[in-house]
Amino acid sequence: MSFDATWTQALGALTVLLGAGFMLLAAVGVARLPDVYCRSHALGKAGTMGFLCLTLGYGLIASEPSWLKLVVAIVFQLTSIPLASHLFCLIAYQRGAPRHEPKARSEQPPPPR
Repeated sequence: MSFDATWTQALGALTVLLGAGFMLLAAVGVARLPDVYCRSHALGKAGTMGFLCLTLGYGLIASEPSWLKLVVAIVFQLTSIPLASHLFCLIAYQRGAPRHEPKARSEQPPPPR
């Protein structure tokens, strides 16, 4: 294994970890956010970035990656995930899903001292 291959694999591992972090962030967003619109936004944005980082990291780590397959998968996901997220929100809106209304400033408790 050459010096360049070691750095490439290290960069790939770092990219995979970054992708896993984005996926974890998407999961936390789905679990913690108050309504379907916020959840869909978190899943669409962080999930897409997570998939992108995981796929690029795999391409860097694999000894013989098929870059054409990886590029096709990335392009497909970059077009389908945001579209699906938008459609989920559109259907929720048409069916009257409640929206989270933040409290007015006067209703919020004062900040702790």
